[in-house]
Amino acid sequence: MTADLERLRNSGAISALDDHFARAMGRLGAEARPEVLLAAGLVSRSVGAGHVCLDVRRFAQRGTLLGDSETVEWEWPAPDGWLEMLGNSDLVEVLSGSSSPDSIASTPLVLDASDRLYLRRYWDDQQALARALRARIEDDLPAGSIDQGVLAEGLERLFPRNPGPDQGPDLQRQAAEGAVGSRFFVISGGPGTGKTSTVVKILALLIEQTEALGQPLPRIQMVAPTGKAAAHLQGTVQRSLDSLACSDAVRAAMPVSASTIHRALGFRGGLGTQFRQNAENPLDVDVLLVDEASMVDLVLMSRLVEALPATARLILLGDRDQLASVEAGAVLGDIGRGADGEPVVAPRSVVQLTRNYRFSADSAIEELTRRVNSGDAEGALALLDNDAHPEVRLVEPEATGGWGKALADEVSNGYRPFQIETSPEGRLQSLDHFRVLCAHRHGPGGVDALNAEAERLLGLDPGLDLSGSLQSGRPIGITQNDYELELYNGDVGIVARDPENPQRGMRVFFRAADGGGRWLSPLSIRAAETVFATTVHKSQGSEFASIALVLPQEASPVLSRELVYTAISRARESLALFASRAVLREAIARRIERSSGLSEALWG
Repeated sequence: MTADLERLRNSGAISALDDHFARAMGRLGAEARPEVLLAAGLVSRSVGAGHVCLDVRRFAQRGTLLGDSETVEWEWPAPDGWLEMLGNSDLVEVLSGSSSPDSIASTPLVLDASDRLYLRRYWDDQQALARALRARIEDDLPAGSIDQGVLAEGLERLFPRNPGPDQGPDLQRQAAEGAVGSRFFVISGGPGTGKTSTVVKILALLIEQTEALGQPLPRIQMVAPTGKAAAHLQGTVQRSLDSLACSDAVRAAMPVSASTIHRALGFRGGLGTQFRQNAENPLDVDVLLVDEASMVDLVLMSRLVEALPATARLILLGDRDQLASVEAGAVLGDIGRGADGEPVVAPRSVVQLTRNYRFSADSAIEELTRRVNSGDAEGALALLDNDAHPEVRLVEPEATGGWGKALADEVSNGYRPFQIETSPEGRLQSLDHFRVLCAHRHGPGGVDALNAEAERLLGLDPGLDLSGSLQSGRPIGITQNDYELELYNGDVGIVARDPENPQRGMRVFFRAADGGGRWLSPLSIRAAETVFATTVHKSQGSEFASIALVLPQEASPVLSRELVYTAISRARESLALFASRAVLREAIARRIERSSGLSEALWG
C-alpha cells in the first residue's frame, strides 16, 4: 500500500497531505487493507479538488486518474468489493437511506446510501445545511404577515407590465413575489439579467410590508464572499436608489453598506472556520442578502445559515453557471440543479433570470457566452472568426509557440489609458476598463508570466517587494483578508505618493467604502501581488470593458466550460481570446462536476 500511495503522490494525482492523511487513518483505525487506505487518500484528494465527497462507484468505473504531469493508469478495485471493504472498516460509518445524524457514530469517514464517501466534517456540514434550508422552504409565513393589496400595488409599480409584444413571463416579477412570500429564495442569472436591480426592488417591497402592517423596519444585511464583491454590491445598490419607484421613507430605510461574509460573522482569525456569530449567538437580522453566492463554499454557507435566525429571510444571488467556489462544494449549483427537476417541496424557491438587459439584441459577447454555456464549441469558434463581430476575436498561438507580438500589443494597448493617467484615482478607474485574465497562475501564459511581461512593457521593475523600493503606478491586489485595516482579498490599490503628505514616501491608494479614497503604508499590507493579470477565479465579482483571456497552449485539468464562460462574462464591450482551437474546444466540452449529496439531501 505504501508503494501505491507513493506512486500516486509522485504522479501528482494525490498530494503529500492526502498521503499523510491515508497513513494516519490506517494508524488510527488499525486498518491495513490497501483498498480502504486508498479510499481515504482519494477522499482527501477529492476535497482538495473541490468535491464534497468521493463518489466511489463512479470513480472506480473511470479507471484513470489525471495527475499534474501524467495520466495515471490504474486498475481500481471493483466497485462492489471496494464498497464492501469500506463498509467493514472501523474507519467508516455506513448509512442507510433512513439514517439520521443523531444515529451515526463519530467515525472519521461516512459512506452514504448512494455510495458517496465523505470526511465526517463535510458530511455533517452538508446535512446541516440541507436541513436548515429545507426548514426555511417548508416553513410557511404566519397568516397575515403579507398585505396582499400592498404587495400587488408594489409589484405593479416596481415591475410595470410591458405593453409591447409578449416577451414571455416577467421572471424578475416572479422572483420578487416569491422572495417576499418565502423565508428562502434563490435568484440566479448571468451578468446583465438584472439580479441586483430585482433584489433592490424586493427589499423595497419588504420595507413597504412592514410599513403597511405597522411593524418595525426590517433589519437588512447585505454580504458577499469577497471585499471586492461586497464593494460592487454596495455601489450597485446605492446607484439604484435614486431611480427606485418608492417613497422617500422607504428609500431612507434601504441598506447602503455591504460587508464580507467573514466580517458579518465575526471571523476570529487564524485557521479554521470559527466565528462569533453562530446558532447560540445569531446575526441580528430579518433579511440576509448574499451576492455572488456561487463563490460561497459548503462550509462557509453552512456557518452562515447556522447563524441566521429561524424567522429571517435568506436571499441568494448568483450565477450558477459560473465557476464554483475555490473550496469544496458547489452550493448554488446544487440548489439550482435540484430545483430544475421535480423537487419534493417549493418548486418556486429558485428563479433563473434569462433576459439580458446589458447587451443589445445583436451583442456578440452575449451570443458567445450563450454558445459557450450550451457547449457549442463550433458555434463559438464561428462567432470568433466572424469579421462582422470584431468585438470578439480569437488569437491563435504562433507556429513557434506562444503569442509573441500579438499578446504584447494587446497588453500595451489595453493598459495605455492606465499609463496616461497620473492620479491614483484615475489609474484605479482605468483598471476597470481592461484586464488580462488567465486560467493558470504559473507557467507560460499564466498570471506570473503575464504580470512580468506587463511590468516590462510598462517600464516597471520586475517583482513586488512591499518592504523595499516601490515604483509609482504599480497596481497591487490584496491576497489575504485584513480585518483591522479593512482590506479584503481582491481589493486593488495603486502605489503613489500622497499629494498631501509627499514626504512620507510611496504609499498605496485604495478606494474607500464611502466612494472616496484612503492611503496606507505598504509596510502595513500583509500579502499582495501585482494585478495587471489575474486568474479567472479572482475575477469573479468584477466586470471590465475589455478583456484579454489567455488559455494554456496544452490541455489542462483547470480548463472547463465554466472557466471560459466566467471569463467571457466579465467583459462588457470586447474580448480577445488567446487560445488554440483545440484547447478551446476541449475547454468548452469539459464540464466541472463536483461530487456532492446536497441536492439530493435538499430536494429528495
